Amino acid sequence: MTLEELQKELNRCLGCKVKPCEKACPLSVSPHDFIALAKEGDFKSAAANIAKNNPLPQTCGLVCPDRFCQSACIRKKIDTAIEIPCLQANIISKGGLPELDLPTSNNKRACVIGGGPAGLGALFEFLQNGWSVDIYEKENQLGGAARLIPPYRLPPKVLDREINRLITNERVTVYLNKEITDYTSLQQKYDAIVIALGEIKRRTLGILGEEQSLDYRRYLSAPQTYQYQKVAVIGGGEVALDCAITLKKQGTEVVEMFVRRRQEDMRIMAKDFAELAQHQVIIRALSSITEIHPNDNLYNLTVINNRINEQGKAEAIPNTSYNLTGYDKVIMALGSYFPKEDLPQDIPYAGDMTGRCGTIVEAIASGRATAKQIITDQTPSID
Repeated sequence: MTLEELQKELNRCLGCKVKPCEKACPLSVSPHDFIALAKEGDFKSAAANIAKNNPLPQTCGLVCPDRFCQSACIRKKIDTAIEIPCLQANIISKGGLPELDLPTSNNKRACVIGGGPAGLGALFEFLQNGWSVDIYEKENQLGGAARLIPPYRLPPKVLDREINRLITNERVTVYLNKEITDYTSLQQKYDAIVIALGEIKRRTLGILGEEQSLDYRRYLSAPQTYQYQKVAVIGGGEVALDCAITLKKQGTEVVEMFVRRRQEDMRIMAKDFAELAQHQVIIRALSSITEIHPNDNLYNLTVINNRINEQGKAEAIPNTSYNLTGYDKVIMALGSYFPKEDLPQDIPYAGDMTGRCGTIVEAIASGRATAKQIITDQTPSID
């Protein structure tokens, strides 16, 4: 946004006293308040207002979907909702990240296992309450699933800057390339533990030849290492969207998304559909791949048509199978999950492990809430 565009969008805010946008934010960030400050030209205070509740404020502004604060915006009853996430990202860019305010130490130390958005949310909450934190991450950098978001949506320097703000102080010790499997010994060492391992297992379809497909996480972690001419992407959500657009940006000539439900059921935003159209990504709605057949160095697909039944579920239409040929690769982009049978029984966990977080902001909120509950439980009551 140019400064003129930013000011124009800020001025569209009605300043609603009921603040529906704040109520809709998983982190209780108040667009009403930070927009009011930005309207006066005080971008520094506006940025600080955002960052007091959100440890990854510009990241969330860049990648948050429109179903939270923007969906709650009363302005849409007049014309269109204010583009709040975009405003948030631009305000942080102009106002800068405030210094992290560390209260007096309470001599308690927490262990956070997992350095993704939920782990960083827990880290932030502990720090805000005077704790010291050791954070363990099995990869060689913090960020977790946020690192899979393509650079055109989330420049790595933005995420790096926000993470560095959280960990560059005497209260935090980071252990990278460190996978923790023994929680019992850690319980004896720390006052609290939060586990935030993310979604470790990809969702699959159980179809013939599925082992031939490429995991979306593997692709998005290093897309520049893969060069294709024709690719099938299975899925209709944000990770499938990221795969499809990234493939096109990497020069893939034909990209087809196979979506088992209707196009209007896809969990992406209106602007995402426009981007798919701009990049000439083919959306095969109400279509399911049922078999993947290797053919020399290519793959052939068996596909069946679907319909939405009276219960609102997608079901295959009998006798509608057909074959498609000549794909360099099939990317499985249905998302991931954490197996329920592997959840810890006596240690608090947060984020994607809960099965209730589909976005970065929800994962951060989950990490903060889990840490906050631990802190509350350990705070002596005053009679």
